Amino acid sequence: MNQQVKAFGQVEIKQLDKFFLRQGEPLQVLDQINLNIQPGEFISIVGNSGCGKSTLLRLLVGLDAEFKGSILIDGKAIEGTSLERGIVFQDHRLFPWLNVEQNIALALEKSAYSKAEKQALIDYHLELVQLSAFKHSYPSELSGGMSQRVAIARSLVNRPQILLLDEPFGALDALTRANLQQELQRILASEKITTILVTHDVEEAVLLGDRVVVMQPNPGRIKRIVEVNLERPRKREDFRLAALKNDILVDFKDKQIEVEPHELAQYGLTW
Repeated sequence: MNQQVKAFGQVEIKQLDKFFLRQGEPLQVLDQINLNIQPGEFISIVGNSGCGKSTLLRLLVGLDAEFKGSILIDGKAIEGTSLERGIVFQDHRLFPWLNVEQNIALALEKSAYSKAEKQALIDYHLELVQLSAFKHSYPSELSGGMSQRVAIARSLVNRPQILLLDEPFGALDALTRANLQQELQRILASEKITTILVTHDVEEAVLLGDRVVVMQPNPGRIKRIVEVNLERPRKREDFRLAALKNDILVDFKDKQIEVEPHELAQYGLTW
């Protein structure tokens, strides 16, 4: 008899409100966020500074437990940080005194794997990010793009169910960024991990995401969700991606979302 294998990595956000105290008064930064993310789905979140997207990511990581509403991972309320949720920041945060292999190994220190299993996982993920030849190199000997690939390997080595990306390519030059976007597509096609990306780059959002969540500020809330029903792997020159990007950029005319002026200009839009 065939048995269905349960897929992990489902995220359910229900009626989520978040407040901070400012000068003793409550300031609402997230307002009634409702989002259901399926296992293996890639969600891109776009919005300007102040719309709460990084705060939402922080709540999903488990770094902040003060909120109203609920965040469920596979039906269970989130409780603190977990190895089941990996995160990559804009800054790779590698330890300069450790080489590539050692930086990745740090993520396995509290795991129950044997020494041999840990080494196998490290080697597999070095191959996954195409850095096997640099396993003994130090961060100072790597480019920015290579360092981010190490950070991605470190976030994946524990085999998390969910990968959280906070502007992971924001500090890179355009060519390196484009190359890493393609690499990320390849890696996630192999790993089938639920992924949530926070970005200001609308082109990146539609290139990578299955859905793009458009947020607006004061307080942060979901304005709309755009489906990206295009086959993978995707190519940035695909006219259908350009059309989706154009559709999302229309929201930027009211300045609710941060975007580079040149992105608007190419579609005949201005502030």
